[in-house]
Amino acid sequence: MASLKQGSDLVPFIVSETTKLISKDEKLIIEAVVLQEKQLALSLLLNHLLHNHNELIIVTPNYDRLVELACESCCLNIITGFNGYYFGKHDPKGEKDKISVIERRRHLKGGSGFNVSVKKHAKIFKPHGSLDWYEVNGNIIRSSYESSARRLIITPGTSKFREGYQHPFDYHRECANTHIQEAKAILIVGYGFNDEQLEVHLLNKLREGVPTLVITKVLTPNAIRICDKLKNVTLVSAGTSDNETKIRINGVETLLIVNWWSLKEFINGVLI
Repeated sequence: MASLKQGSDLVPFIVSETTKLISKDEKLIIEAVVLQEKQLALSLLLNHLLHNHNELIIVTPNYDRLVELACESCCLNIITGFNGYYFGKHDPKGEKDKISVIERRRHLKGGSGFNVSVKKHAKIFKPHGSLDWYEVNGNIIRSSYESSARRLIITPGTSKFREGYQHPFDYHRECANTHIQEAKAILIVGYGFNDEQLEVHLLNKLREGVPTLVITKVLTPNAIRICDKLKNVTLVSAGTSDNETKIRINGVETLLIVNWWSLKEFINGVLI
């Protein structure tokens, strides 16, 4: 796919086939979560990440809706840039009203005022698009209803860079980069460091020394090359078997007989 040229007739076909493959597994997981037969590991993690503040920033290159599902399944409000569910227009400013809480307060000496706060929420940025993003007659919408309209996801290839600078991908990429630049700590789960568009600001932040934890089953050569010598980055991955975990800090590797490379097992073994 990397050899595809801009405007290739194969791109819509690849988008369609990619959607079919992801949607099949996504549907099974969503149904299991809705029927309370399954709990996503991210849902278990969210309470630990939001124990002392009200906002969590999540950047994902994935097209599926499992991050959104994890947030909603533990009653966490989500901000995606779209205001609505069936014909949700891309309206980041209007969407902010969903998390605003305005309370009227009376002063002891008379008079009154207003206190504005925000509910606990996650802002989710998807620079490569989402299965529920569509273009309809030039309008960008999000719809939980399966539609035959043009689906807005960016698949690998040369067209990726052109489309990545169009709306709404540019909004999500720019917001993601802004929040990465402001981050005080970073958690990276299951990411191989193989996306140049997402990594310019991320790599600068890692090199600045921001505390970072990487949890993944397989460490890609890029992940090792980028993170191996950074003292602020801890790498957690599988060993030679699924029952082993390698913890790599500043190039020094420790092998443990646990499976903490699994996010769920990491939560149970380290955070609880």
